[in-house]
Amino acid sequence: MSAAKASPARAGYKHDMGAIRSAHLALKEAGISFAAHLPDTINYPLIHALADDPDFVSVSCSREDEGVALAMGAYLGGRWPVLFTEGSGLGLAGLALARAVVQRTPMLILASHNRALGERHDYAAATRRVTEPLLDALRIPYVVVMRGADLPLLIKEAQMTVYGDRCPVALLLPRHALHAESAHEQA
Repeated sequence: MSAAKASPARAGYKHDMGAIRSAHLALKEAGISFAAHLPDTINYPLIHALADDPDFVSVSCSREDEGVALAMGAYLGGRWPVLFTEGSGLGLAGLALARAVVQRTPMLILASHNRALGERHDYAAATRRVTEPLLDALRIPYVVVMRGADLPLLIKEAQMTVYGDRCPVALLLPRHALHAESAHEQA
């Protein structure tokens, strides 16, 4: 299903299609041509936009460390990768990410993450507390994207760092970065 055909209220979120199109174009302009992804409500519309784009190889996986390994392999095969995951999943991928850092295998990571208020799921609220400390411990540069309008520029700058430093770089995306509002808030 394409992002354009996705339910406008998937899991209670109304997609901001302008932000999704801008992020999609920014990834393309940054030279990224491979996407590894796990199921993720926040990144869902962008994942599906890339899956529908013939310029991208898009691979779904079932574990976060598997996604890191796929992204590493894509880079070794000559493609610039992006990994889509939930921020909570980065904990499971810690050892694979450490290997990417040590081996200087670059990748852009777009991880859904809510560092601030507004999380309505208790399990996500608990895991968000470890996402940033994990990235700090692995010395993986990251930025929390607080405004969706900033996402295209941050993708470009993050990919410049990925390319220049040959390292993973993460952009952490709160719900509001790709979603106009909660469908529950519309009522």
